[in-house]
Amino acid sequence: MSNAGENEGTGRGKEEELQDARSYLRLLLKYRPRTEEELRERLKEKDYSPGVVEDVVDWSLKKDLVDDELFAEYFVEDRLQNKPMGSSGLYKELLDHGVDREIAKEVLDEKTSSKTEEDRCRELARKRLSRYAADDVKAKYRKTLGFLERRGFSKGLANSVLKEILFNDD
Repeated sequence: MSNAGENEGTGRGKEEELQDARSYLRLLLKYRPRTEEELRERLKEKDYSPGVVEDVVDWSLKKDLVDDELFAEYFVEDRLQNKPMGSSGLYKELLDHGVDREIAKEVLDEKTSSKTEEDRCRELARKRLSRYAADDVKAKYRKTLGFLERRGFSKGLANSVLKEILFNDD
């Protein structure tokens, strides 16, 4: 009868809540991979009991439905293709999603290089500078530098790329 007191407010048993939580987890995973931390948060937001949340997360790990490294690879590839950013920005976003620091570093080392980072920075700078055609050079530089830094590129890299584009291009 301990379950009755536990689920009295919801009017359902633990097994039913567990099945409902697993269905919700499958629905979340249809859209994109998730981290273990994200799943915990989403299940808690739906007011599943702490025991059910842990049972469902453990179940998903045993069934290989959740893999933080796989999520990190997917996330980095998606960001590099659809919303290019610097490695430090990607690293921060991975940590925000609950990916372990070591996994984040490994995936970023595997998926990015200093050359591709510089190329991404240059491409974004050119694209952003085209918006500021009417501005003077100082304003173009300031606005674009801020944009590149917000996208996770180092100030040094953004600075050198901008100087190259603004002062050395023909």
